[in-house]
Amino acid sequence: MGRTMLGGLFGKATFLGDDLEPWRLETWAWLMRNLGGMERLRAIRLATPSRELIPPTEATGHERALHIFDHVKIAMGMGNWPSVLEPFDTAHTSAQVGEFWILRPVRAAPAGTFHWAEDGAVVRYASDLVERPAALVAVMAHELCHYLLATIAEPSPGGAETHELETDLAVAYAGFGVFSANAAFFYHQHRDAFSEGWRSQRMGYLSEHSWAFALALFLRLKGEVGGADAWLKPGIKTQVGKADRYLARHDALLEPMRAIP
Repeated sequence: MGRTMLGGLFGKATFLGDDLEPWRLETWAWLMRNLGGMERLRAIRLATPSRELIPPTEATGHERALHIFDHVKIAMGMGNWPSVLEPFDTAHTSAQVGEFWILRPVRAAPAGTFHWAEDGAVVRYASDLVERPAALVAVMAHELCHYLLATIAEPSPGGAETHELETDLAVAYAGFGVFSANAAFFYHQHRDAFSEGWRSQRMGYLSEHSWAFALALFLRLKGEVGGADAWLKPGIKTQVGKADRYLARHDALLEPMRAIP
C-alpha cells in the first residue's frame, strides 16, 4: 500500500502536501550545498530574543534600529558585508465600523525592502517596527538573506518565481526561524477611554504551517529537537511539534541533506 493510500486512511501523507513538500526539501538541500552544508549548519546558533543576540541599548528610533541591524548581521556571519540601513514610513488604513470600534486591517505595503546601490546593499525597514523589535529582527533577517542568496551561482529549484519563498527558507537556515515564525501573523487589540479596536498584519511569505516545518527541519538536522519551544508562540510551538513528529517518522527525507558535508 503506497503512501498516498495510507495518507487517506491515517491522515495526509505529507506534512505540507505532495506538491509543496518535495520543493521545500529540495530548496533546503540547495541552500545547504551552497552555504556550507552540515558543517555550517552545526555551527549556526538558533537566534532567540535574548541579550546574547541583541545587547540592551538606550538608543531610540533609527539609532536603535542600527544597533539591532549590526547584531543581526553579526549573528548571520555578515558583520563585515557592506550595507546601508534606511527607514521608511508606512501609513496604516483604518475602517470605522461603529461608534467605538475601529478595524485596522493588514498592511499592504512591505515591512522591508532590499536593493543594490553603488556602495553595496541597501536594506530598508518600516520605521514603526522599531517599537516591535522582534518583528524588526525578522524583517532584517529576511532582507539580509536576499544579500546571502546573491552569493549563490547555482540556479534555485523554483527559479525567480519562488525567490521570496526561498529567501524565507534561507532565514530558517540562517537560524532566525523563531523570529519569523512568531511574526508570520500579528494580532493586536487596543482599548482606551474612547474606542476599542484591533490591528492584524501578516509578515513574510511562508505560512505559520510552513515556518513550523522549516524550524523542525532545522532543529532535527542539528540534533536540537525542542530547542525553540521556550521562544515560540503557543500555536507555532504546537505546529513545530507536529512537524518534528512527522520528520521523525520519515527520517529518510533528511538523509540526502545529512550527506552534504
